[in-house]
Amino acid sequence: MRLSTVVSALALVAIATFVSAHGDVPFTSPNVIHGCRNQNTGALRQISTGACANGEAIVHWNVTGPAGTNGTNGINGTNGTNGIDGINGTNGTNGINGVDASRPDPPCLDVTNRYVDCGNGTVTDTVTDLIWLKDASCLGLLEWIPANQAAASLKEGDCSLTDHSSPGDWRLPTADEWSATVARAVALGCGTPTAPSLTDDAGTTCYDAAGRTSFVGVFASTPVDPNMIYWSSNANELSPTKALVMFLNGGFSGGSVLKHLLHAGAWPVRSGHR
Repeated sequence: MRLSTVVSALALVAIATFVSAHGDVPFTSPNVIHGCRNQNTGALRQISTGACANGEAIVHWNVTGPAGTNGTNGINGTNGTNGIDGINGTNGTNGINGVDASRPDPPCLDVTNRYVDCGNGTVTDTVTDLIWLKDASCLGLLEWIPANQAAASLKEGDCSLTDHSSPGDWRLPTADEWSATVARAVALGCGTPTAPSLTDDAGTTCYDAAGRTSFVGVFASTPVDPNMIYWSSNANELSPTKALVMFLNGGFSGGSVLKHLLHAGAWPVRSGHR
């Protein structure tokens, strides 16, 4: 193809710039075409470096026309796939457990009887405000320390209890509580080798295991000990190797026996919280 044809085509989009016919020509712009034009014949030839010959003038054509309008935006690309799940964080430490706010059942009261069966394995003494375990023989015969431990460990589910009690709610009665419990029965003349010094539920006559009392398993004597003895929670102040007891067949409280030799009855109580 002749250079004149190329130049004609470029003339549509290029603007020629004439410079001197001699001298070095800068060839650094990629958007400019360089050539030499014969001043006699008008012939053109393209150059890429150097200078034009005598009788020629150097010319430049800018091949970059004015900026066109912006094209329309392309369509959005599709979303990339989701990344893999991150690693789960470690579990936090457990909080401190709160204190159980449950309380054992309160005492049962009525307007007639001294002893009231609460229907939950307990019997309330409305005179002393003590709640007694209904089954007096449930814990059996024990030495003094095991007797205290067994009473302190008593809870709902033991000895037919459904009173919501927990370990620590129960204990052995004190010597003074024993004395207050049997005082009325002693005044009525209750208590024999085979019957305890207790009143019936009404508190007006002696204990009757045949049906006028809410307690079960109460004994005044056994083949092991004809003078049935029940532990109190108190040690003997003058002789700490001994503990104070209740001789239930005669209503005598305040005697003491060696803690580690005798197996006596353990009949627990808890406070009425009134």
